[in-house]
Amino acid sequence: MKKLTILATTIAASTIGLNVIGSISKAQAASLVPPVEGEIKLTNVACLTGSCIDTTAYGYTVTSQNYSADYLPSLLFSDDSSTVNNYGFGIFFGAPDAGTNTIAGENWFRPVARRTNGKLPENGQLEVGQFKFDFASTISELVLSFFDVEDTGTSILKVNGVAYGGTITPGSDANIKKVTLTNVKSLEVKLGNIGGRFATGDGVRLDVNQTVPEPGITMSLGLLGLAALFGLQKRSKNSQAV
Repeated sequence: MKKLTILATTIAASTIGLNVIGSISKAQAASLVPPVEGEIKLTNVACLTGSCIDTTAYGYTVTSQNYSADYLPSLLFSDDSSTVNNYGFGIFFGAPDAGTNTIAGENWFRPVARRTNGKLPENGQLEVGQFKFDFASTISELVLSFFDVEDTGTSILKVNGVAYGGTITPGSDANIKKVTLTNVKSLEVKLGNIGGRFATGDGVRLDVNQTVPEPGITMSLGLLGLAALFGLQKRSKNSQAV
């Protein structure tokens, strides 16, 4: 009878453990966009504003790639559309600015297109560029959010060096298109396009979120069962000693 009682107690403890683990199996998204505003440090383009954000602290580096014979590799910024930013060299972001406006208080990646003649289309507010992200370690799940894709051209070009062919379908004004990728070590994306249905081009912003498990109890079911068994045996010995 005692053995049956011990077994029943162990099973009950295991059931409780299963409920606990089930409740902590949820995940949350952590944005990889730096929470401060400023120019992003690129591996192949000199910092124009003189003070760039080094993304190695966030676990990745960014390389700006050529996407047009008439344009230099774009600059990249972390930007909150609700604030005014005057970086000089003709780069001025108003509040709200003339470009693509995301939700106030949120930082998004913001490309700045540059012509080969040195001019900045739309006073530095044409959000078009092509970038490669190299991560320090493989990311199990990434969620890419593309803001305000209104024309063809925005696409996921490669994942881990392999052609992806993920063209983002255009939508209405201020739309957000999301794509989830798994096991990502490197990523190449093109944001916006030159020309097309708009006078200078279609500007697009990008948010990159890493899915991470929430912190919590990680005790296994077996350990919970052993703990229950040990506790029951201890109580049984104490009863016999009385």
